Order: sequence, then structure tokens, then C-alpha cells
Amino acid sequence: MTVLVFKTNMVCAGCKQTVTKALSRFGNAIRWTVDLDDCDKILRVETTRISPHAILQVMHEAGFMCEELV
Repeated sequence: MTVLVFKTNMVCAGCKQTVTKALSRFGNAIRWTVDLDDCDKILRVETTRISPHAILQVMHEAGFMCEELV
């Protein structure tokens, strides 16, 4: 299992719902959480086969800024 960490610009529960719909295209291949209380609105994704690039692409398509933190 790999944990990918991203900085985002999500701000509310509505954003989380939008991201849930966007990330649902990966099905059970990922598990994710977001910390809206963190100043960087951290998105953590647990996966065994989804690339960081794929996550970035889906987030951008959903209208969010997303930057991988390494």
C-alpha cells in the first residue's frame, strides 16, 4: 500500500462531496481522507495501483488545485 499526500484548495463539505464523486472513478482501488482543518487542506490517498498523476488529473478535472507533497 502506498500513501500519496497532496496539498489542495478544498474548503468545505461540498468540496469533499465533489471530490468523492471524482475519485469514485477509481472504485475500490483507493481509500482517501482530507483534513480541511489543516492549512494545506491535505488529501491522503491510500492505493496499490493508482499513480499520483492520475489523482492530480482527476482533481484538476473536478476543479481543484492539487499538488503532490513529497
